[in-house]
Amino acid sequence: MAVELAGQRVDADGVGDDVQAQATRESIVQAALALFSTAGYAATTIQAVADEAGVAVQTVYAVFGNKRELLRLALEAAVTGVAAPLPLTERSEFTAIADEPDARRRAAMDAAMTAQMSPRIAPILKVVREAAAVDPDFATTLAAITAQRRADMAAAATILAGNDGPTLELEDAIGTLYVLYSPDVFTALTGELGWSIEQYERWLAEMLYRAVIALPARPQSDVVRASKR
Repeated sequence: MAVELAGQRVDADGVGDDVQAQATRESIVQAALALFSTAGYAATTIQAVADEAGVAVQTVYAVFGNKRELLRLALEAAVTGVAAPLPLTERSEFTAIADEPDARRRAAMDAAMTAQMSPRIAPILKVVREAAAVDPDFATTLAAITAQRRADMAAAATILAGNDGPTLELEDAIGTLYVLYSPDVFTALTGELGWSIEQYERWLAEMLYRAVIALPARPQSDVVRASKR
């Protein structure tokens, strides 16, 4: 299926003939992100997204298919800051961390990136949970979101470890980062405790260093015993 955007052909996967098509896709995703974040899942319609983006409703359906996929891509846009289909691990901020040889600096860079993303992610993640509660067909989309988050945690664990290698079993590292990166933790610290973004960033950098990077590796015998509990 294809649709014409500003005179250009755009396939259903959102790949167009030129930059204008990608710009239109970006405007739709950003419109969806704004509406989902303020109005919630149930109240945000495809028509409302189309109106906000300044495109025909048929265009939104042709490019994205349905509201569930639009929410998934809005979450990705909240994570990366843009709607371009570029995985987080391939973005320049992430590769810069991977290229950094100093462990504490890697933790600080990662914390800075997370502190920038968390205010965008926290509202839309609430909408994802709302969608899972009200839309019976959202289970597949939620599974894809969870799988992507898990993959991002695994990639982050490897990058944070650097050339020295991991100090945690991968599954332990994924679980630790899942908690530390959680928008719920960000909301609790900055909202309920009144921390500034800068204070949160400093705390996260220290926790990443202590819990993921600098933690002494356990003897393999301890790992085996822990896995049998």
